[in-house]
Amino acid sequence: MEYLISTIADVICEEADGDWEKLTYTDRTAPLAQEYGLGLELAEFCITDNMENSFGTVLPHVEACARAVERKVLHAPYNELFPMAIDPKIVQVAYDRYDMTMDYCVRFGADKMIVHANYNEESYYPQWTINRQAEFWSRFLSEHPQNVTVCLENVMELDPEVILSIIKKVDDPRLKMCLDVGHANLTPLAPIDWLRACAPQISHYHLHNNDGPPAQGRRSWGDRHAALDKGNIDMLTLLRTAEELTPDATAAIESYDPESSAAWLREKGFI
Repeated sequence: MEYLISTIADVICEEADGDWEKLTYTDRTAPLAQEYGLGLELAEFCITDNMENSFGTVLPHVEACARAVERKVLHAPYNELFPMAIDPKIVQVAYDRYDMTMDYCVRFGADKMIVHANYNEESYYPQWTINRQAEFWSRFLSEHPQNVTVCLENVMELDPEVILSIIKKVDDPRLKMCLDVGHANLTPLAPIDWLRACAPQISHYHLHNNDGPPAQGRRSWGDRHAALDKGNIDMLTLLRTAEELTPDATAAIESYDPESSAAWLREKGFI
């Protein structure tokens, strides 16, 4: 497998006057990726506003990161984007944002676009989601470059069935899965079981650790994006299994502590 670092660690949100508007770029990840010989997952455009107001600060930063390494993938925005929405105008918003992201993939030389599947069983029926997303992604892939793979990431999904069904229904080698092992650890199914169930469709991983769902409160509160060895996921076994079952996949450190995570990967012989 090929390892990368997500630039999520470069974005620090600082509370200013009661809101979360200020973004500071700390330039941690590109030098770290160069030090360890890793690629980068460019994640600044997860925040949609960075696409609209990027030319002064964000875009030069992302361009510098992209120049620093050879291998890149790009994370698409995810807030309020629902390809399976009932309202066609909402579907069009999702299409437009992913279309912009694909342009950036071409611009930066990224060969994978990471997209949240955004399925929540409390909001949509599973079969509705499968049918509508399959229709959406079939159209999207037919209208975009052949050399960029779209990877659907698990976030709120309790199991992999809906994502796998979408991929199977589209039946295009450019639609694959991004297995986020930290998010999987917040579900009833263990991350290693997600991996084994999804392996034929996995093209990319997000790597971070946590202690599982909290005893009280929302599942998402347990999503700490901790270092690879700071949680209850047996990351050593998981990555050995991943390298065996998905040797051609890429895997991005998506931790707010990328330094110790990269050092751990080197210590364990993965890089």
